[in-house]
Amino acid sequence: MTSAGDSKGCILVVDDLATNRNLVSRRFKQAGFEVIEAESGPVALDLIGSRAFDLVLLDIIMPEMDGIEVLDRIRAMHSEGSLPVIMLTAKGDSADIVQALKHGANDYFVKPVNFPVALARVDTQLARKRAEASLHERLQRLSR
Repeated sequence: MTSAGDSKGCILVVDDLATNRNLVSRRFKQAGFEVIEAESGPVALDLIGSRAFDLVLLDIIMPEMDGIEVLDRIRAMHSEGSLPVIMLTAKGDSADIVQALKHGANDYFVKPVNFPVALARVDTQLARKRAEASLHERLQRLSR
């Protein structure tokens, strides 16, 4: 992973509402993660372009650029395995979930957040990312 120190990983939390960002950030920090916050899609994309993250928690309903557009731009730069994105939103209709998954979301959960479930899903995505990176590294060594 790309995080420093004893952190379990570095998560980017993207939500236009400061109260939502603070709540989610605080809970993941308590669980041992480094957390960076972004208040909009453009800010999130700038951060992703300038530093490495292990995972993104992304709201869908945001002004200026919605979460699906941000997800599309992330997927243009990073695969589902190299940068997992979990949608974290109030939109719980099946059509919304299907749309996000079709655009490359790794997972999806609806607010209010059940934190133990959210933590388990984040841990699962990070374990998958580590396994994929390890496999890629081993394949690279074999091809030399």
